[in-house]
Amino acid sequence: MNSIQIIFSLVLLGFTFLCFWLPFKEGKKVTGIILGTLLGIIVIWTIIAELEFLIIFIWPFILAFQITFLSYWIFRVFKKSKAGIYISSFLAIGFILLFMSPWISDWIFSKNDTRNLFAKHNIELKDDFKILKNSSGGFMDYYHILEIELSNRDYNRLKTEIIESRNYLGKLKNDWYSKRPELVKLDTMNYETKYNYIRDFNKKQKFEDGTFHFVFELSKSENKLRYIGSNE
Repeated sequence: MNSIQIIFSLVLLGFTFLCFWLPFKEGKKVTGIILGTLLGIIVIWTIIAELEFLIIFIWPFILAFQITFLSYWIFRVFKKSKAGIYISSFLAIGFILLFMSPWISDWIFSKNDTRNLFAKHNIELKDDFKILKNSSGGFMDYYHILEIELSNRDYNRLKTEIIESRNYLGKLKNDWYSKRPELVKLDTMNYETKYNYIRDFNKKQKFEDGTFHFVFELSKSENKLRYIGSNE
C-alpha cells in the first residue's frame, strides 16, 4: 500500500469506530455493534487482501456511506435530529448522483453530442440519424461505445470514404488481427471484413475521457455505424 492508501484506510477505520460509537452512545447499541463490525470487517479485509481493484471500487462507497451516516448521528448527539435528517438526506442524494454520473451522461447523450464527437474525427453526418446505443465506462480499461442508424445517403458516403481512401487495405481474412502490430504502423487503417467496413486509428493526443484508440465499424447488412473509443 502506498502512503495515500494508508491515510485513506486510517480515515475509514476512524469513521468506522464513530459509526459504532455514536449510535452505541445514544442507546442504539445493536445498530452500532452491527454496523461497526460489518464496516470494520470490510475495510480490514480489503487492506489484508491487497487487491487494488477492490480498494478503488469499494472504499469510495464506504466513505460516502460513513459521511452520510455520521452526519445524521452527529446532529442527533447535539439534539438536532431534524437537521441531521435533512443534511444526511441531502448528502445521500448528492453521493447517489455523483456515483451515477457516468450512467446519467450516457442517458442524456444527444444527437448534437454525437455530431460533435464525430466531427473531431472529420466525419460529418449530413442527415438525421437514430441513436441505438450509447455506453461508456470500464473497470480497468475505459470504452465509449456508440451505435447509430444512418440515412442511406450518409451510409453510402461513409462507405465510399473508407473503400476509396488512399490507405485502403482491402478485405482482410479472419486471422488479420494477428498482423495488427504491423498494420498499426499506418496512420489509419481502412479495410473491410466479412461483416463490416472499418476505419481504425490512434491519436497522439488523448480525448478528455482518456481515449486515444478509435474504431468505426460500418455494417454491411444494415445502415448501422458503431463507434468504439478506448484507452488501450
